[in-house]
Amino acid sequence: MRFPGGGRMRFRAFLKRLYEEYENDAVADSAASLAYYFVFAAFPFLFFLTTLTAYVPYVRQSVDTILTRAHALLPEQAVGLVETHLRGLVEQPRPRLLTIGLLATLYSASRGVDALRKTLNLAYDVKESRKWWQTELVAFGMTIGGAVLVLISIALLTAGGSAGFWLARKVGIAHQYVLVWSWLRWPVTALAMMLCAALAYYVLPDVKQKFKFITPGSVIGTLVWLACTYGFSVYAGHFGSYNVTYGSIGGVIVLLTWFYLSGFVFLMGGEVNAIIEHAAPDGKESGARAPGEVPPPRSERPSAVPAGAADSAAAAARSKGGIPGEPQGAHR
Repeated sequence: MRFPGGGRMRFRAFLKRLYEEYENDAVADSAASLAYYFVFAAFPFLFFLTTLTAYVPYVRQSVDTILTRAHALLPEQAVGLVETHLRGLVEQPRPRLLTIGLLATLYSASRGVDALRKTLNLAYDVKESRKWWQTELVAFGMTIGGAVLVLISIALLTAGGSAGFWLARKVGIAHQYVLVWSWLRWPVTALAMMLCAALAYYVLPDVKQKFKFITPGSVIGTLVWLACTYGFSVYAGHFGSYNVTYGSIGGVIVLLTWFYLSGFVFLMGGEVNAIIEHAAPDGKESGARAPGEVPPPRSERPSAVPAGAADSAAAAARSKGGIPGEPQGAHR
């Protein structure tokens, strides 16, 4: 198979390499960390958003839009948990929560972004060279930027839908417009997620690269995320027994599982981008921060002691110089 940028690799070899990176970088463990941080940040963000209704009336409509979109994507148990808290807050604005909620949201959400940064560095096999305050600024900046992007997307969906309906009603095609718009919202949602993924893959890892809105990792990640979200929603709604198994916290478990699946999918998207980058003739080598740069010796890279070595004998063997029978330099 041919990759963007000119690299070539057999599909079977690509899948094998992807599985090795999944093991070496402990992607499943990192996704679990992301899920915890996302749940930890979700409710402070919702509190902050509903508190804004005291100052920005339009946010009230945005909350309704968020819930409408969430019902179309998430399992009912998770949406019900979120909606219960939102409805209780939206009628009782709490100005003091504005500052507290903002600070709690920024800190907890930035921990999730920082965990994503660490995993993407593992994907490129580089150690972090930026100072701690620089990585903190990157994490906070990505958190704020992501929140702003979400709110802008919601505003565009709401304003664009209302303006389009007004125009369609004037020309007598209101019914057709509603039908078309109900389908157009999905591509808009996918593009917004793809942009968030592309920005994360560009900004977070400590490597030099050009920004690309469309990358294999962002496209595959977004499509797989939509499929996983829909599939998990159907499973939880018709076959899952979370309330029976976990009782009153069943909704929390469903939400946590969805966050885990989301984090896992986009982490694997980052691994896909790194593999393709390393396979490209003019791309970076594994362990290098820029094209043409000579990577440090294997012993000085994170792959010398991969994060998954404690979980997998194969990963531990690779940290000692590779799998028997595998030629040196196969991972560049």
